[in-house]
Formats: sequence, C-alpha cells, structure tokens
Amino acid sequence: MLMRAADLEGAARQYGEAARIAATVENVDAVAANSINQSIAYQWMGRDADARDALSRVLDDPRRPFPERRRLQAELRRAIVDLALQNPVSATTFAERAEKRCANLSCEYAATILNVQAQIALEGSRAADAEQLATRAAERARSRNDRAEQANALRLQGKARRLQEKPKEALQPLEQALAIDRDLADPRKILADLTELSLASSAAGNRDAAKDYYERALTVSRALQDTRGLAEMEAQLRK
Repeated sequence: MLMRAADLEGAARQYGEAARIAATVENVDAVAANSINQSIAYQWMGRDADARDALSRVLDDPRRPFPERRRLQAELRRAIVDLALQNPVSATTFAERAEKRCANLSCEYAATILNVQAQIALEGSRAADAEQLATRAAERARSRNDRAEQANALRLQGKARRLQEKPKEALQPLEQALAIDRDLADPRKILADLTELSLASSAAGNRDAAKDYYERALTVSRALQDTRGLAEMEAQLRK
C-alpha cells in the first residue's frame, strides 16, 4: 500500500523492519521477499547503493536455506541495480547466475532474464544483440501471458531499433508497450514508454509527435513526484 501511495521512504523502512522480524523467527522466505521489496523501494528513490545493500541479506548469506526462487529473484534484482550503478560486469555476472538457476526451475523468469540481458547489451552498445534478446523475451512472455514482461520486452525492442538508426521501426513495439502498460496502470513504465516514443519520433523526423509524447511524459513524471525519472527523461531527450 505504501509503495502505491508513493510513500517510498515509509515502504523501505517497513520492508526492512519486516525482514528483521522474519530473521528472528527464521522465516527465510519472508526475509528474502522483504529484502527484495526494500531494494525496489530504494531504487525508486534513486538510492541505488542502498538497493544493492538490501539484497546482501539474501546474496551474501549462503548459510540460510533461501528458496531457489528467492535467490533467483535477488540475482535478477542485483543485475538491474548494478546496471543503474554503471557496473555492467557485475550485472552480467548476476544475470548469468540467475540464468543458470532458472534452468533448475520451471522457469517462470526466462522472459525477465532475457530482458535483463537485453538491457546489459544496450549498455554495452550492442543494440542488435539487445533486439534479438528482447524479441525472444517478448515471445516467451507472450507464451506465458505475462503482459508486464511482454511490455518490457517491446520497450527494449523499440529502444534497440532506435539505437540502430531504425526509428520508424521502433514506433510499433513502443506503442504496443504503452498500450499494455496503460492497461496495467503502471505509471513508471508508462513514463518510460512515452520517453522512448518521444525519442523515436524525434529521430524519425516527426517533431509534433515527439513534443506530444514529451509533454505527456512530463505530466506523468510530475504526477509521480519522480524527480529522478524527470531528470533521466530530460537527459535522454537532450542527447
């Protein structure tokens, strides 16, 4: 509830306290779940180092019998945080760990892993590889009816095409991602979609569309009171 109400500080504090209490009764699943949620809250606040440290309860304690599913979730989350901390080497390591662990599960996280690997490829200026990974992620997510991960994959696919100087081809997957994220009512993902659509439209030479998407993104960012997201959006659009 606190996350949805945008009380991220309160949410992070409560998740940390819940993890501490769970540790006193040796409820390792609850320790992991609350640590992962605390990491998300910290990252939404722009506190990436704290987001990384929250995961240490799971990743740096081999003695506790954490469920494989929680270890995999923590590894994926660490890869995402490491990307934000501009540490692609560590991000790659944790994504690979998650991929190996996924082979031992059913595995419901295959699309997520592919999307994280696509993000890593983008950070490494390997846009063509990123597009292939995102395409595979979209197919996997679609087969499991995982709409949130499908939208993530479509957004990455669009960004990868834009970075390969194919902005017109980027628009369709980005519009599809926006439609899904609007259905899911996920404002942070909507902000990311609108930002990418503005960039792709600008690169395609459609200034009016680029301006419209930018203004819509600005409205969402302000409504979220997301100063970090606003700064990142404006930095991307200035490039």
